[in-house]
Amino acid sequence: MSAQARPKVVGIIQARMGSTRLPGKVLADIEGEPMLVRTFERSRRASSLDDLVIATTDENADAPVAELCQERGYSCFRGHPTDVLDRYYQAAKAVGAEVIVRITADCPLIDPEVVDRTVEAFLEAHPEVDFVANRWPAKRTYPIGLDVEVCSFEALERAWREAPPGYAREHVMPYLFEE
Repeated sequence: MSAQARPKVVGIIQARMGSTRLPGKVLADIEGEPMLVRTFERSRRASSLDDLVIATTDENADAPVAELCQERGYSCFRGHPTDVLDRYYQAAKAVGAEVIVRITADCPLIDPEVVDRTVEAFLEAHPEVDFVANRWPAKRTYPIGLDVEVCSFEALERAWREAPPGYAREHVMPYLFEE
């Protein structure tokens, strides 16, 4: 990012009830709190985030996610059920994000310091970059559950415009990995 004012950094937590391996896992109880609450509360401790949004689907099955957000005062965006890239893009656009931090709802042990280090690497990169991740598809650098991916809004928008149907749209960032 340029030496101008710091861009608006928004964490977007993707959450849906329809997991095929463990349906409803995002609201599963973990020591008295839903997994999504654990993930949100740990993520909000990252000092690099200016805003934090939960992006769920507009399907009826995900109404409990939206209801939880309303009860807790969490920002919630509802969008496309299978085109997660579109859901991220629309959520980022709706809140005026300039930098997007991707977090998944099934990571209740997400480390706010890892989020901050990943955002810092993105913001301090010279020359500027479009994308930074603390993991790479072929080489894991952090344990599963601590994954953080950061991209510029422009890169997300390019992926949204150019990514083909299928895997790249269902998993948000593959287009940027492969670009």
